[in-house]
This record gives sequence, C-alpha cells and structure tokens, in this order.
Amino acid sequence: PQEVRPWFFDVVHLDGRDLLDEPLAARRELLAETAGDWAVPGTVTDDPDAGEAVLAEALEAGHEGVVVKAAASAYEAGRRGKAWRKVKPVHTLDLVVLAAEWGHGRRTGWLSNLHLGARTDDGFAMVGKTFKGLTDELLAWQTERFLAIAKRTEPWDGPRTGVVWVRPTQVVEIAIDGVQRSTRYPGGVALRFARVVRYRDDKAAAEADTLDAVLAHRAG
Repeated sequence: PQEVRPWFFDVVHLDGRDLLDEPLAARRELLAETAGDWAVPGTVTDDPDAGEAVLAEALEAGHEGVVVKAAASAYEAGRRGKAWRKVKPVHTLDLVVLAAEWGHGRRTGWLSNLHLGARTDDGFAMVGKTFKGLTDELLAWQTERFLAIAKRTEPWDGPRTGVVWVRPTQVVEIAIDGVQRSTRYPGGVALRFARVVRYRDDKAAAEADTLDAVLAHRAG
C-alpha cells in the first residue's frame, strides 16, 4: 500500500507562543526548524519567472496549482484574503448542450442549468452541468434557441421534471478548473467549477471535444 504521511504548511502556535500575527516569513523559518522534511515545500521569490517555474513543477507533479502568499502576511484563520492567492490554470472545452433545466427565482421562465456532453464514437456522453457564467442576455438567447431545437426522446436516464432535452447540435465553450472521477454522469467524470465562456456557433457538434479530451484533464 502507498505510504500516507502528513504535510505541514504553517505553524500558528509553538512552545506556548501564539504566532498568528507573526509574518509568514518568520513562521516559515520556525516551521522548517520544527517540521523539517514534513513541511510543505515553498519558495520565497519576487521573480515572476521563478514563480512560473514553481507552478509548472507543481502541475507536473499532478497538483492543481499553487498558493501564493505575501511574505509579510499574518495568518487569518478561515480566509485567504488579498495576501493569499490560489493560482491554477484555466482550461476550456468545447462541449455540446444535451438539455437545459428551467430556472428558479430570478431565472424563472428561462432555461438555465445546462447538461453538457462530450463527443464519443456513438454520440455524446454527459460529463456535467453548469448554470454559471450566464448573463441575462445569454439566458434569453439560449431559452429561445433550445426551445427551437427541443426533442421528446429522453437520453441516458429517462424523463426529469423541468428538463428540456434538445437535439445535440449547439456547441458551447466551457471553462473548467479540472476534471474528477465521478459515477454521477455516464462519461465517468465530472467537471470542476464549470462556467460558460461563450456559445460557439462557428463549430458543428462533430467538432466538439471528445470524451478522451475531457479525460485528459483528469488528475491522477
């Protein structure tokens, strides 16, 4: 079995002394002295190229990104604030809309939550949903569009209340933070923090990204 071990990224109390208000640079020195090889690796630099190299190394190791912290920052429990920034790449996929759900609240009367599919040898496999990134203008446009291409047949898991299934012709560009394994969707994966970038009327469904292309973004 694979070895499981802890990693320590900060120290906030040591030998009876609270360190929450100490600058990060000082806390990291104490962490190195106390935790040794158990401390999360880190680099102190003001060189953008060096920072890019650290990010590239983290991604190569299979991590989703890095956290950049101001050397003078105190520790603020439960929040990152402006002094701590998560940096990770944003990926985009061209997927096909399989269905859309009627919205609620201020989106009542509009088709909102999109069911997204990736291209396979025999059609499309659902890989996730999203309602993020949709402006009022896009909501109005897609409601008219999807009602015009609606169909009655029910793919993958049968009828669902409030869902309009459509012919798989509309391509949409989706930004994601990554892909994770999931049994929820037929594609075997789920998109992480998916949001709409734009509709791709310049692309046919046959040009959408394949399921293999989606799987390539899966960590591990």
